[in-house]
This record gives sequence, structure tokens and C-alpha cells, in this order.
Amino acid sequence: MGNRRACQALFVCVLIAATLLLSAEAGPPTRPKQAAGEGSPVRTASKKHGLDPANFVVVVIAALTLMYGATRALRPPFVDMGTTANQEAYEELAEAGEMQLHTTFMFVIVASGSLVLIFFFMSAMSVLITILFCFISSVALGNLVYPYVDRLTNNKYAREVDVPWLGEMPLLALMMAPFCFACALAWVITKSWLLNNALAFSLIIFFLTSVRLSSLKVASSLLCLAFCYDIFWVFLSSSIFGKNVMVTVATGLNVPIKILVPLIYQHGKHTQFTLIGLGDIVLPGLLLCFAMRLDDAKRIEPRGGYFAICLVGYCIGLTICEYVVGTYHWAQPAMIYLVPGTLIPFAYFAHTRGELGDAWEGLTSSTHQRLSD
Repeated sequence: MGNRRACQALFVCVLIAATLLLSAEAGPPTRPKQAAGEGSPVRTASKKHGLDPANFVVVVIAALTLMYGATRALRPPFVDMGTTANQEAYEELAEAGEMQLHTTFMFVIVASGSLVLIFFFMSAMSVLITILFCFISSVALGNLVYPYVDRLTNNKYAREVDVPWLGEMPLLALMMAPFCFACALAWVITKSWLLNNALAFSLIIFFLTSVRLSSLKVASSLLCLAFCYDIFWVFLSSSIFGKNVMVTVATGLNVPIKILVPLIYQHGKHTQFTLIGLGDIVLPGLLLCFAMRLDDAKRIEPRGGYFAICLVGYCIGLTICEYVVGTYHWAQPAMIYLVPGTLIPFAYFAHTRGELGDAWEGLTSSTHQRLSD
């Protein structure tokens, strides 16, 4: 168990740094033409394009992903949380992935350093990063489908076996590993946008279920730092480095860290896409997961609680961002819309209920236990 938890913590740390590192704008502006084999083959809308319905499909996909991710983070599927053993095991894993105030600063610093490193050594590091992400995304894919496969097989392969260097793992996870790695390999070979989205969705759910925020204080720190991070690297980095570092890295790496949606109105021979970076779903998503847990702990109706108001604010913020990107083709860090769009409604709702102080300090251990009552 200890070895497996250490491996999971390693994957989570890599994901957090990489997601912050590549939380680029919801749809990058037109980029210069690249030689074959260089950079990302994903083609986005040119300045000839106007606003496309696909820009708003992105908002729907992001909202549905957050609804599923928050629900799954609250309670694992097909697990009886009424039993003490399952409840304790879940809480142990959840607490291992709980983010603290100081770690929010550490991850932004690490992400910034990584961003600069990749910017200067793009060609040398692109292969390494592709391999790393393929490995992590295949693990995330296995984590996503495991409960459903386990259910379909009536828990026949749920027994744990000892694996060298990894410790005890369910037999079913080992049986699924070749399929998951094959999916990642198929993406490397074909660069299919459907496989890209499957792996990206897996990464989002893996992140939301592995990392947990338990207070508005930590959430505010993380999102405000991400807000400043995006503004600096998108708007100010060109004056220091000569190029827009965020856009250069985000468009130069072809890894499954973005959700791709084909434009409804295509122009030219090649399929063109609009996209949203995983960081623009995951980082606000951590606040939404906390909001759903708070609703559950306080017995608030889901349709009128913290989660609902934050999700509405998220959708409004992302819709504005997509409108600006789709209409004007400006490099827009989505965080400048998503951070106020989620934090302000959350704080206002907590204030109106007289719970702002409680939410700021967060859920206590006793409150955690109520989640499974």
C-alpha cells in the first residue's frame, strides 16, 4: 500500500506541474506555418474564421466533465461507502492527495521553471515529455475505466497480487494495463483527436479524484496564483523572452493536455479545431469538487448549493472567453475569466449563508466523516 501510494503521489505531482505549465488559453490564435514534423499538427481557426458553434460545444463538454469528475471525486462508483473499511480506505487515499497552502506556491514555481526549460529546449524535451504523458495518461485511463470493468466482471479479478517495485495491485489492473498502453501508443501513431480526447478526459478525472482541496483558503491561493501565472506568461513573457512563452510551448508540444473539438464550419482541406487546455478545466474543477463536498457535508440541495452556483459562474466565464477567442482570435488565458467566475460566486453564496468563515477554514475531519453517512 505504501509503495502504491508513493507512485500515485508521484503521478499527481507530475500532473499538477504539467497542468499548470500548459494551462494555455481556451483557443490559441493563429500560429505561423510550421515545417512538417515540427510542433503540433493540430490546426486551429485562422483569422478568416468567425465565431463557430464549436466554441460553445467546448463549454458544454467542460461543464459535463466537471459534473462527472466532482461526483466521482465525492464518492467512487460502485463502492459501498457505508462500510467502515471502505470509508477509512477512501479517506486515507483522499487525505494523501490533499493540497496544502504551501504546496500551491511550490507547484507554480516548479511549473514556471519547467515552462522556461521547455521553451529553450523544445526539440530536446518534446520526445521525453511525450513519453512521460503517454505513460501517465495510460495509468489515468486505467483508473477511469477500472470500476466499470470490475463491475462487469463481478469482482472476479479484484484480488491483489504483489508486483515488484509497485507493491500490491489488483489483478484486474494488471490485466487492463496492456489495453491502456495500447491506447496511448495508438494515439502516438495516429494522433487521432478522438484518442487525444479520451486520454485527456482520463487525465482530468485522474487529477480531480487524486487531488483534493479542503478549504476556500487553499483554493483561493491556488486559483489566484494560476491567475497571475497565466497573465504573466501569456501577456508579459514576450517582453522578457522575445516570444510569448505560454503560447509557444502550448502550441509546440503535441501531448494529450487539451480537449479538441472540430469546428462546425470548416475551411480548407484539413480539419480545424478549437480547444481548451486541461488546466482550464482541472484547476477550477478542484474548487467545484470542494463545493460539491461542502454541499454534501451541509446537506444542501445540489441544484441550489455551492456546486451549482460555481458551475454556472464557470460556464459564464468560459463562454465569454470562447466568444473573445472565436471572434477576435486573441491569446486569452481563460483563468482571467474562470477565477473570478468561480471564486466570487462561491464567496458570495457562503457570505449570504453566514458560512464564509467556515468555508475559508475548510472541512474538518468530523465533517469528512459525515460525507458517507
